[in-house]
Amino acid sequence: MEFSIVIPAHNEATNLEPFVTSFIRKLPSHIPLTEILLVENGSRDDTLQACYRLQRDLPKLIRILSIPRASYGEAIKQGILQSRGTHISILECDCLNAEFVADSVELFRSQQAQFIVASKRHPQSIDRRPLKRRILTALYNYFLLHIFLGYPGTDTHGLKSIEAGRAKQLCELAITSDEVFQTEIVLLAWRLGVKIHERPIRIRETRHAPVAVLRRIPKVMDTVRKLKRSLARFPINSSALRAVQAR
Repeated sequence: MEFSIVIPAHNEATNLEPFVTSFIRKLPSHIPLTEILLVENGSRDDTLQACYRLQRDLPKLIRILSIPRASYGEAIKQGILQSRGTHISILECDCLNAEFVADSVELFRSQQAQFIVASKRHPQSIDRRPLKRRILTALYNYFLLHIFLGYPGTDTHGLKSIEAGRAKQLCELAITSDEVFQTEIVLLAWRLGVKIHERPIRIRETRHAPVAVLRRIPKVMDTVRKLKRSLARFPINSSALRAVQAR
């Protein structure tokens, strides 16, 4: 096993170096880490320079990708497509969770999962974010995932670990970008019969959320339309679904 870690970075000049350095110190020595990909996307501050300083200090471990557009989803996609490992963890700059990576390695080695999602809505999760963010997550997951799309899982946002070959296949199938992308690849994996394992996570807000809660609400129906259009290509028991599964 060779493990890649993808970290999107947008306007993180202040936080990136201490967060990544602390994360690396906490990683267990048995993790077969091949690379950490820092994917800078459209930053207006010195995030890219912070990436280069980390690469200078850890040249054998840190790789840098840079895309001009500020897009969390596109940063994840490019990180997946350009990763070199057999397995990938997708983390967030303010949630570089070494325990999640270690658990993912063990789950992959024991063949208990192909796709791992750290669910903030897992019954054993401890979510210390502000109340309005926790409420938004609960409403988003209940109405968008369960009511509109029928997804049986509890969460699609946040930390993920995926077998690299499967992850790149999902990137090829995805038709969305930006924040919707990370939800789409989970839903596509579910529709394609990929074994998804949800695990609990402890999470707290280490910096102010970059996107205001109220600004996200009007996007929900547009998100539903995009995801329904994507899933419609692979209805359950369809020939298109079976063809993709056989690849």
